[in-house]
Amino acid sequence: MSPPYIFRIDEIREAHNAPVAGNITSDWIPPNARGAITRVTGGVSGMWWLCNGSSIATFPLDQLPPGRRPYSTYSVFYSGGFGFWVMEGDATNPSNEATWQPLRFDHDATNGYSSYLCNAAENRTISCRRLDQQWLKMLLPDIYFDTSPVTPHGQYGALKGELAIFLALVAFAMQPEQVPIVLPVMYQNRRWQSYQMPPGRVDRRGVVVYVYSCPPGTREDLKTYENGEYNGEKYYH
Repeated sequence: MSPPYIFRIDEIREAHNAPVAGNITSDWIPPNARGAITRVTGGVSGMWWLCNGSSIATFPLDQLPPGRRPYSTYSVFYSGGFGFWVMEGDATNPSNEATWQPLRFDHDATNGYSSYLCNAAENRTISCRRLDQQWLKMLLPDIYFDTSPVTPHGQYGALKGELAIFLALVAFAMQPEQVPIVLPVMYQNRRWQSYQMPPGRVDRRGVVVYVYSCPPGTREDLKTYENGEYNGEKYYH
């Protein structure tokens, strides 16, 4: 069970006049100049979602519980052959300090060798994996887990981390037009679910995710949830 929170997922893309960017290995990098990323209308964009701890549903903005507070914002792009690029903040209105960083994982050997999703850590792959983890292939390309050690122990290999990044990966697990339809069944009975479906990891597809605390939940509750310590729950085990 999670604490209550409110979130929004908007599809984004490069603007037509965006400058071309790349790294020393010629991998595409999303531009970070102001105005280089634009919001895509339709689909899930502009929809507000409430997770009440047991399930997820969409509501008009004026019907959401009062008292929400901004918690975190992350922008994520998928680059075919490379993986995910992550920026803290809204790429459609970036700060002067905003930069794109590769998706990373912080390994936690003290908590079941779990992996913490972030954009600032040493590890390019998850800590370890089990052969029964259907969610791995749903959320991530195999470059993020193929070389990770395999464990037979059911208590090892869970996923936790930045909630906005996790929600972005959930959106990328399905095709853009399916997100408003499938998202409500992704979290049921107080748990994140796994499904086999065509992935939405299309080259240069992007999303920006906004997360808000929702009373009676607090920002501290959300941080505890991200750390895998809210009722002992991780996103996936």
